[in-house]
Amino acid sequence: MNRALVEVLKRLAPGTPLREALDAIIELGKGGLIMIAKEEQAREVVQSGFRLNTEFTPQRLAELSKMDRAVVLDPSLKKIIYANAYLVPDPMISSEETGTRHLTAERVAKQLGVPVIAISAALSRVTIYYGQLKYLLHNIPMIVSRVNQALRILEQYRGTFDDLLGELTMLEFEGRVFPFHVANVIQLIVQMLEIEDEVRRWFVELGSERELMELLLEWMMLNVDETFDLLVRDFKVDERPSAEIIAEIRALPTEELLSSERIMGIVGYEGGEEALDTAIPSRGYRVLSEIPRLPMSVIEELVAEFGTLQNLLRAPEEELMRIKGVAEVRARAIRSGLERIRRRLGILEAR
Repeated sequence: MNRALVEVLKRLAPGTPLREALDAIIELGKGGLIMIAKEEQAREVVQSGFRLNTEFTPQRLAELSKMDRAVVLDPSLKKIIYANAYLVPDPMISSEETGTRHLTAERVAKQLGVPVIAISAALSRVTIYYGQLKYLLHNIPMIVSRVNQALRILEQYRGTFDDLLGELTMLEFEGRVFPFHVANVIQLIVQMLEIEDEVRRWFVELGSERELMELLLEWMMLNVDETFDLLVRDFKVDERPSAEIIAEIRALPTEELLSSERIMGIVGYEGGEEALDTAIPSRGYRVLSEIPRLPMSVIEELVAEFGTLQNLLRAPEEELMRIKGVAEVRARAIRSGLERIRRRLGILEAR
């Protein structure tokens, strides 16, 4: 969604003064035309009207909208500049609208590059025009229903995500990770992130109505971004930054995202099916991040020294203590942390 339009939607969300005014106009059964622009911009299209330059309040805007023509607000939404303004945009500007109010709104938005809000009395519908953009404001119950549906799907995905990570961790300890194991987790993470993006777009319109749903979303997405980064760092072949690899994966079209071979090709495993049938080592970033109070700087030193999780699992405490930032207490904590993870997963002995 266009960033400038998102900022306009935030100012129209429930709980804002402008949304209060729009709801009042709809409740009155009236239509309306509201332009948000600086006075010098507005003069280009305002042919006549009352120049008020008075304080904006939701009640005042609702009352002024009872007049047939437009109301002009300054961009700060603190002042009502014009009321009953007769807007005359360039008639040569193209528009697919047929109603006078919406036709004027679209042409003014295109001519000045400012937000113009058209309220339909017959349909109780609010349309936002901003430059070349057109956006129909959705009603809150419909948005809440869609968000709840998306959150239910995300909850199911979260359960699968936790199960797949547990399985992957076990395979990392046993040295039996194959590319498709990694690809499966990445595919699920991307799907979860796409749902999160969709829900957050809806949140823009929900305003203060989103608080409980936002808490639920944050809980379900806890550590997902971090896991994606660590997963890529664990298994990537080349020296490209993990952020670059993640961006390339997220840009894949849906049909390519379903291909384990395509995903692992981006991670660096090329060579067709034969490469996908070979076990791959984990560096251990993600597993080590599960150990409490172990800084990433130390994790990076451990990975740089031992190369793979398997080598690290075989290393005694004395070898760990040779690493910068690892004294006796921390070496013991690393060993015990890895053992706790092993016991949690039911792995009886190291390989």
